[in-house]
Amino acid sequence: MSIYRRDEILPEWEPVPWELQGEAADDQERGFHERALRSISWTPINWSDFPSEGIFGKTRDQLSAIDGAFFAFADGEELFLIDNIWNGWPDPPRWGLISRSPEQAAGWIHWGHFEDIPKAWTAGNSKSPGLTRVTHR
Repeated sequence: MSIYRRDEILPEWEPVPWELQGEAADDQERGFHERALRSISWTPINWSDFPSEGIFGKTRDQLSAIDGAFFAFADGEELFLIDNIWNGWPDPPRWGLISRSPEQAAGWIHWGHFEDIPKAWTAGNSKSPGLTRVTHR
C-alpha cells in the first residue's frame, strides 16, 4: 500500500520506471523528498565546453542521452538534474534526479521525475525556479 496519493495523469512526482508501485515507489519518492529539502547549488552543464574527462564519470553522450542539464556535489553525493525534452502527459514530468555516492562507481540511483524545482535548490546566483531549460547539446 502506498503512503502517497499520486495523480496518474499529471503527477507532481512520478517514479522511474513509471509503473513502479507500492513500497519501492514510496522509497524512491522519499529519497527525492530528502534531497529536495537540502540546499543544493546546481551548475549548468556547459555543452559548448564539455570537459574531456566527463562529469562524475559520465561522458557527453551519456549525459545528452538522459537529458542531463545540471550537476552538483552535495552532502557526499554526486547529483545530476535531468531536464526532460519531452515532458507532460503522457511523458514524465519535466525534471528528473539521479545521484550516487562517489564510492559507488556505477551505482546511480534515480529519484523519479517531478514538475517543480524544490525551493531549497539554486543555480549559480539565482534562486529556483530560476533554473532554465537547456537548449543546446
